[in-house]
Order: sequence, then structure tokens, then C-alpha cells
Amino acid sequence: MTGNLSKALWGALLVLALAQAQAQQLPPGPKALVSNTFADAHRFDLVQIVLDFAPGAWTPLHTHGGVGYVSVLEGTMTVKEQGKTTTYKAGETWVEHPGTAAEVGNATQARARLFVSFLLPKGAALTLVVPTATAGQTLPPGPTTLYQSRFEGVRLPAEFDVVQVVLDFAPGAWTPEHTHGGVAYVTVVEGSPVVREKGSEKAYKAGESWVEIPGEYAAVGNPGSGRAVIAVTFLLPKGAGLTTTR
Repeated sequence: MTGNLSKALWGALLVLALAQAQAQQLPPGPKALVSNTFADAHRFDLVQIVLDFAPGAWTPLHTHGGVGYVSVLEGTMTVKEQGKTTTYKAGETWVEHPGTAAEVGNATQARARLFVSFLLPKGAALTLVVPTATAGQTLPPGPTTLYQSRFEGVRLPAEFDVVQVVLDFAPGAWTPEHTHGGVAYVTVVEGSPVVREKGSEKAYKAGESWVEIPGEYAAVGNPGSGRAVIAVTFLLPKGAGLTTTR
């Protein structure tokens, strides 16, 4: 299992966005909670899932039909795989590979939450439970799937990176008008963010999703009085810039 936290990349983008916002007297921008880059992804359909783990909740021993890129949004997670036990805290990441069985759970007394992006071949099962000697016994409760978004027919370049970013919008926070170097798949985790694009405006609720296309400019913000959080998966061609503002 590996994890690569790309704080410097998103930090530089936030500095640029802040400079432009100050020059144009724009509202404050969002706060990047998590930004993770996973290199050398493959061409699969993209499935995003947000999972809540109550204290003591565990998955059964399982594997997936595609590669899973996992970011911890909240709490501390424990992963048991191939005889090893590893813990991950908020902001840390790991990768789950097809055919490699693992158990994932929350061994703490506080809630934990995961954001997972799967690159799934057409027709492949998302999750496969591995039979064990404990079959028929009482197992701990499993996680709760809060939201799931499936983006089918994803067209990808030959070489690209998967970049996961979780953005926390305080009330009144807005991004500058921007576009991205690769397709961005967005799922709302909390609140009701608004997207301004092509002269129109649309609000999204928790669990809803949208796609941002390279070359098409948009601004995303939180006009409400409560917090808004979005989880974004970018499929970024090698050498492309993540975000361009205007």
C-alpha cells in the first residue's frame, strides 16, 4: 500500500488563487483539506464512494474489481492486508489492488470517513467478499455508504495521474473562475455548493455530483451559512497543469 500527499501542488495553486482574488477583491477561497496524487492510473470507469465507519465498524475480508484510491477524510482507519496491519489518519492515503484481499475498519472510539475513487473495468464487480473460516459467525457491523457516484464511459489519455482533492468551503468562500488540465469528477460530501458556468448557476446537495471539462471555465462557491465540502477526482494527463484561473 502506498500514499502520496501532494500538499505542495495544491498549496501553490491556493497561493495563485489567493493572489488573484486579492487583486480582484473576490471572496475568500476554499481550504484544501486533502490533496493526493496517484501516478500511472489505467483507463476504467470511475466510481466515487464516501463511507462512514462508526466506532468498531469493519468491512469483511474483500477485494475489488478495479484499483481503489483511498483518502481518509476524518478519523483513523486500520487496514489488515497480507498479514500486516497499518493505520492511516486524516489526509493519508493508500491503494487497494484487484486480487489483494484486505479488511478495513475503525478501531477507535470516534467516527471515521473515507473517500474512495475506483477505476473499474466495464462489467467488473465493484467489491467481492472473500470467503473465510468465520463464515456463519457474528461479524462486526460494516461501514455505511453515504454517497456513490458512477461516471461511465470515461475517455482517458494514454498516460495520466489520478489526483484526489477534498475542498472545505467556509460560508461565502468561492474559487476564482477556473478550468483544469484534466477532467474533474466532483461529489458533494456536505452542504450545498453552487457552480457558476456558461452564464448559469446551479446548486448541488450532498451526494450529488458534476463533471468539470478542460477548457470550460467555472466558479464554485458556498453562498450558504453552513459548511460545504466537495471531493474531487482529477484524471490529469502527464505534464498538464491542474488548475488555470482567469
